[in-house]
Amino acid sequence: MATLRDIRRKIQSIKSTQTITRTMKMVASSRLRRSQDELERLRPYAIKIEELKDRIVSSLPESIHPVIKEKEEIKNVLLFACASDRGLCGSFNANVNFAIENFITQNRENYEKIGLYIVGKKIRDYFAKRGALIVKEFVEQRRIGRETVEEISDDLISYYVKGEFDKVFAVYTFFRSPLKQIVTVEELLPVKSKRADQKIDYLYEPDRKSILERFIPQYLSTRIWYMILNSQTSEHASRMNAMENATNNCGEMINFLTLLYNKKRQESITKEMLDIVGGAEAVKKTTY
Repeated sequence: MATLRDIRRKIQSIKSTQTITRTMKMVASSRLRRSQDELERLRPYAIKIEELKDRIVSSLPESIHPVIKEKEEIKNVLLFACASDRGLCGSFNANVNFAIENFITQNRENYEKIGLYIVGKKIRDYFAKRGALIVKEFVEQRRIGRETVEEISDDLISYYVKGEFDKVFAVYTFFRSPLKQIVTVEELLPVKSKRADQKIDYLYEPDRKSILERFIPQYLSTRIWYMILNSQTSEHASRMNAMENATNNCGEMINFLTLLYNKKRQESITKEMLDIVGGAEAVKKTTY
């Protein structure tokens, strides 16, 4: 049975843990605000370039650019997956892992090869232990910048154009609110239009091919950057919520142990008083 000293040590230990979790919650909250502001600044541009892509691609034949053309036979598929390098963020990484595993399980018989292009140490470690095909990885990066995004975009385009992979999907966490984040699986390549019914004949200057050669990489890098920002913002929100829950749980445990400590202390005091009274009564009987 735990002694008063053991209970007191445990209370002090939990208080130290509570201080750490409270501090981590404050740090995650600060990072969440900065990341959310950056995401909100990018969102209007991402929406507009998506609309522009729909208008341009819907009016062009697939043969005009290899990234627009869909492969006749889909054998090899690449998953571009975003998660985090660090843990202590609740089920954030586990949800992405589950979505990837679910995709592989459902499509294992449909494709000959399913590769992973990974951003984040946690999912890299998870799938490396399970023998998954990891094509490339970006891990242990404190912050992913524009140069890294453009490198990712160039890699994915190269894999698709060279025929190494016939289709590219993205798996990331979409930030809906600080309390709700949704793991999303989207088709990234080939580039398709969602407005196939609206075909407009545009005038291109200097020419369609030159414009597409610059527009397609710009569009794809913007979309990837938008996905990574959503993932980073969701990570901070998930960590903030996890640390808040941990802090509350520490408080409940401290209250429980404090009550237990007071009961134990009262029991020991009562026992000591009974021993004193019993001793006094024994002395009286021997005296008389």
